[in-house]
Amino acid sequence: MSQASPEKLRRDALGILAAAIAAQLAVSTAQQGLPALGPILASTFDLTTSGVGLLLGTISLGTAGAVIFWGNLADRIDDRLVALIGLLGTATCFVIAAFFKASEVAHFALIFAGIMMASPTVAMTKGLARNFVHLGNIGFALSTRQAAVPVGGVIGGIVLTGIAVSHGLSAALYALAALIILGGLFVMFAPAGVPEPPRLKAENLPPVNWRRLSPILIAAAFFCLTQLGIVALLTLYLSGSRGWTPTQAGQLYALMMAFVIPLRIRLGVISDRYPTRRVQFQIVIALLGATLLLLCAVLEQYAIVVPLLFLAGISAMGWNGLLFTTAVVAVPPERVGFTQGVLHSFIFAAGGVSPIIMSQIVESFSWQAAWTVMAICSVMAAVSLKMFDPSPAQTKEMT
Repeated sequence: MSQASPEKLRRDALGILAAAIAAQLAVSTAQQGLPALGPILASTFDLTTSGVGLLLGTISLGTAGAVIFWGNLADRIDDRLVALIGLLGTATCFVIAAFFKASEVAHFALIFAGIMMASPTVAMTKGLARNFVHLGNIGFALSTRQAAVPVGGVIGGIVLTGIAVSHGLSAALYALAALIILGGLFVMFAPAGVPEPPRLKAENLPPVNWRRLSPILIAAAFFCLTQLGIVALLTLYLSGSRGWTPTQAGQLYALMMAFVIPLRIRLGVISDRYPTRRVQFQIVIALLGATLLLLCAVLEQYAIVVPLLFLAGISAMGWNGLLFTTAVVAVPPERVGFTQGVLHSFIFAAGGVSPIIMSQIVESFSWQAAWTVMAICSVMAAVSLKMFDPSPAQTKEMT
């Protein structure tokens, strides 16, 4: 590593970032695109609003259940290989789901796809941390990678919805499989970058200060309860309560995701400039989202609730890259894979139960009640972040 020129290190790092973006885009088109297909999933599988919420939630819970395994594996073997296994498995699941259409086999294939989708994000995070921390712009790298998540939402809201409306759900799932295979090719041909240090035996790995990290884990869960509540139910709300067509709902969903892309990148750049304020930025995002959701609950009977919900959705997705960066620089490099696995398990578990809980609240009470619960979750994320001590992360990031 010492013999490589700074220019080559930066080129390799950017090549790895490109591969990480491609992998994230592929899985995020599935993760964010399937909620955009909410009305089509409902008609294809003959599901109610809570049924769609249960399906989407179960897919995310499958991801939560597997992500710690993938993170541990990334600490023990080549992280790129782990990402490739996950991408190939995800594509296979979507092909099976498309082939068997609306059957139980397709239903379970979609759930198993959630298990495989856990791999690329956590595996590529380890590679990004290894190659960007020493360059001093890990915030930019992780936030830019996470900007691929709303790009996936844009593709899901416009392209996947268009394919599903014109040619059926199976065609959309085949398209997803092709995109995921393309992401795998980017990962396969990415540069090696900074070599990994010698792997330590399990008993020699440095400890993780879980007490210090726990506020980040709790905040991530509360953030996701809000984010996935909005993302998973937005198209159903627009079509069921506001009379929008699936195409119109998908287009607004895509527009919301499009606004999140520059927000995440810009926040990452700013956080590299002011690393000690990353937590404060996340607290502001949480409180802003809570305010917008409370306004949605109060003004539900008025048309202004749609633009308010649109802004709340943008705000609810701004925290992601900042929180990942905070967690990465707070732990020893040898434990990034495992700790990211634990972090993602909190994220996907909360993301899994969110559409289930929120859809039940809608059916049992009202949309106003759901917006209020989401706002409370956002406030709880801010409260948890207030308990995190960021000061040791500065030393870690600059070493």
